[in-house]
Amino acid sequence: MKEYDFIVIGAGPAAINFSKNMKNAEKSILVIEGDKFGGTCPNYGCEPKIFLEGAVRNVLGSQALLGRGIEQVSRINWAKLMQTKKVIWKTVPQGEENNFKKQNVETLYGLASFVDNHTVEVNGQKYKADKIIIATGEKPRKLNFPGNEYTHNSNDVLDLDKLPKTVTFIGAGIVSMELATVLSAAGADVSIVEFLDRPMKAFSSKHVLNTVAEMKKRGIKFYFGQEVSEIKRAENSFTVITSKDTQIQADYVVDASGRIANIDRLKLENTDVKTDKHGVIVNDHLQTAADNIYALGDVISKKEPKLVPTAKFEAEYLTHAFINNDNTPIKYPIIGSSAFTFPQIAQVGVNVDEARDNVDYTVKDIDKLSHSDMEYAGRNDQSAKLSLVFNKKGELVGAAESSQTAVNDINGYIPLIGLHVTKQQIHDNYQLIFPAVSFKTEATI
Repeated sequence: MKEYDFIVIGAGPAAINFSKNMKNAEKSILVIEGDKFGGTCPNYGCEPKIFLEGAVRNVLGSQALLGRGIEQVSRINWAKLMQTKKVIWKTVPQGEENNFKKQNVETLYGLASFVDNHTVEVNGQKYKADKIIIATGEKPRKLNFPGNEYTHNSNDVLDLDKLPKTVTFIGAGIVSMELATVLSAAGADVSIVEFLDRPMKAFSSKHVLNTVAEMKKRGIKFYFGQEVSEIKRAENSFTVITSKDTQIQADYVVDASGRIANIDRLKLENTDVKTDKHGVIVNDHLQTAADNIYALGDVISKKEPKLVPTAKFEAEYLTHAFINNDNTPIKYPIIGSSAFTFPQIAQVGVNVDEARDNVDYTVKDIDKLSHSDMEYAGRNDQSAKLSLVFNKKGELVGAAESSQTAVNDINGYIPLIGLHVTKQQIHDNYQLIFPAVSFKTEATI
């Protein structure tokens, strides 16, 4: 049986950054991957999604300017766009595996399962380590109802060669809203069925509903307060039937009801590791109930956003702790989150909805950004809305925006909030390029 200092299960961003930071530690590391090296983000998730969103933003942006100096809108050639996407990301898995090897890390392809707290089995062979790190991420959830075998998941959508004419998404989370935006902009007739009364509950309601209103204007149909009870197959299409007996015809149905921790094949019952419905339970040292087993990334049950930057931060924390024998608990920085819809939604810090109900905070709403900022006016971004949260000291502690450029705008606020920057410090120490977010900042902080 081969033995290592560390075994990492999963080869996504957490494992990549862990291995990179352990390069000079003179430790033996084995990284095991059961799907594609690189993980979800470059293969099935954020990277190809944002690539497609870049094309979509140009198309929908040109539509918003039609009749305002733009005479012809852009159009998406789906087949060519997907062909380009596949060429760009074709070499990612092999490239990421090679990068591990450059860090003197051994790699192994296969599904890992635990034999005990120190041992895993892959392809019939057993491997032992002093410490084992679970970094398997999440995978798409599969709802259970009659006809669920006809549904596809988000991975399938990002690999579609031919654009369906009609698409129904089940669920209105971030992934669903983003992919619905992409397929609609490409020319598909899109519907979204959601059990709750609105999408993306983690985001500010004001800004989510603003984006929903803009999506409706483009023809995307929403069915809130109902769940899918059955899918029936016809000769050339499907009928999605909801709990309110709504019947929606579709050529393609996507189960985008959410993501779950990718742990069902790890045989964690053979270990002391504990889990809940959100993933692997860890303490403030990223340590599981088995003191030699740790977890990184989206597989962890946590309140922090499950994002690549979060996984990277956790990997950096853990490698520092191991190399320096540092027992300091992890302290997460301020982390922004976003949805690459159109308009985009982004937020950071204290949640706007929670702040409105708390006397310790004041919320300042700027609902007509296009009336006061020439950049929004130039894009005809008439619905753009920004909300800022202040504490009793007058410090900026939260921000949320719905606009065509919300992600970049909120990124401008993250260092101001994280570093507790005051208006005077902004004035005394720097001036950003006009007309950056600093001008809104100076007027509001």
